[in-house]
Amino acid sequence: MGYSSHKAGVLIVGILLLTQLLGMQKAKAQNVTSPYSILGIGDIDTKDVGRYSVSGSTGISRRNAISYNFSNPASLTSLAPKVMNFELMGSGRISAFKSVGQDTLSAVSKDFVIRRITMAFRNSAKTAFAFGLRPYSSVNYKYELPNAVYSDGTAGYSKTIEGSGGINQVYGSFGYVLGENWSAGITASYLFGSTQKNTTYTDALLNLDITKEEYSFYSGASVLGGLQYYTRPGKRWQHTVGLTVSAGTSLKGYAKTDYVQADSIFLTQSDGKALFKMPVSAGLGYTATNRQGLSISLEADYYHWPYQVINYTNSYTAPSVRFAAGWEYAKQAQYTLTNTSYEKYYLGMGLNAQNSYFYLNGAKIWEYAVTMGGGYNLSGNLYLHTGLEFGLRGFSSAGQVQERYTRFTLGFTIKDIWFRSRLGGN
Repeated sequence: MGYSSHKAGVLIVGILLLTQLLGMQKAKAQNVTSPYSILGIGDIDTKDVGRYSVSGSTGISRRNAISYNFSNPASLTSLAPKVMNFELMGSGRISAFKSVGQDTLSAVSKDFVIRRITMAFRNSAKTAFAFGLRPYSSVNYKYELPNAVYSDGTAGYSKTIEGSGGINQVYGSFGYVLGENWSAGITASYLFGSTQKNTTYTDALLNLDITKEEYSFYSGASVLGGLQYYTRPGKRWQHTVGLTVSAGTSLKGYAKTDYVQADSIFLTQSDGKALFKMPVSAGLGYTATNRQGLSISLEADYYHWPYQVINYTNSYTAPSVRFAAGWEYAKQAQYTLTNTSYEKYYLGMGLNAQNSYFYLNGAKIWEYAVTMGGGYNLSGNLYLHTGLEFGLRGFSSAGQVQERYTRFTLGFTIKDIWFRSRLGGN
C-alpha cells in the first residue's frame, strides 16, 4: 500500500503541474496570429497531435498496443494489459500570411503549445479507460487598422483589435470488448473557457488611450461514442473498421465588457448571456494492416453545425467535412533475454483536407495539408513521437487571407507496470 500510495501521489502531482503548464503555454502562445480565429469560438483543431498525426490524422480505425488514440475510445482495448500509458504531446506552428491584394507573404510567426496530456490504461482483458486534458479551440488574432483622418486633414485616432483565449476540454474515456472482433467505447467531456477581444483606441493629440475589453465565458459538455470491428491478426492482412458519433450541449455562460484607461477600469457593462451551439458529428474509418507492419488508412468526418450568426458581416456556422488518407510502417524487434517482440520505430505519411465550420462572406475556408513523421523506442518504457505538417488555408484568389504553415509535433509516451501487478497482485 505504501508503494502504491506514494507512486499515485507522484503521478497526481505531475499531472497537476502539467495541467498548469498547459495553461501557461496557451497564455504565452500569442506569436502566431490566426486571422480566422476571430470567428465563433476560434480555430477548432480536428487533427491528431500524437502518433496518428503523421498518417493524415486517420485514427478512427487504428488500434495499437503502444499509443493512445483520442479519435476513437473503442481503441482503448488494444493497449497492452496491466500497463499505464502517460502521454504528453505538443505542437508548434510556423505561419506566413498573404492578404487580399498583396503579392508577397507577411513575416513569419511561430509558437509552441502543449496540446494534450493523457493517462490511459487497460486494467483487464475486456476493459480500459483514460482521462486527460486538451484545448478544444483557440483564439489568437491581431489587427491594426489605418489611422482615421479628421475633416481638417490631420491624422486621427488609431485602432487595434486583439483576441485571445479558447475552449479547454477535460475528458474521461472507457473502452470495452464486446466480442472476439468488436470493441466499443465512450468519451465524456467537460468544455470550459473564455474568449477575449480587446479594441484599443489611441490619439496622441487628444491624449486618448482607451481599451474596450469584451469577454465571453462558456461551459458545456459532450459525449463521443465509438465502435470498432477488426478481423483476427496473423493473417496476411488484418482489416479494421471504425465508427464514431458525438453530440453535446450548447456552450453557455455570460458576457461582459470593461472599458479601461491607464490600466484602470472606469466602466463595466453586463452583456447578458453567452451562447454558442455545438455540432453533432460522425466519422467513419478503415485500416488494412499486413504482417510486415504496413498500415493503410482512410477516414471521413462530418460535423453538423446548426445555423447561427457569428461576429462578422455575412458570416454564420454551417456543416463541415474532413477527409484524410495515410500509411504507416512499424518495425518490430525482439528483446534478446526474453525473446519477446516490441515496436522499435514507425514511419508514416498522409494527406488531409477540410473546410471551416463557418461561411465567411458567403464562402467556406478550405484547408489542405501533407503530413509525415515517425516515432522511436528510446528505451523499454519511453517512446518519442515526431511529425511535420505542411498546409495551406484560404485562397487570396477567392478574396480570402491565405495562410501557409508548417506544423510540427513532438511528444512522449511513458509506460509503466500497473501498481498491483508490480506488487504481485492480479
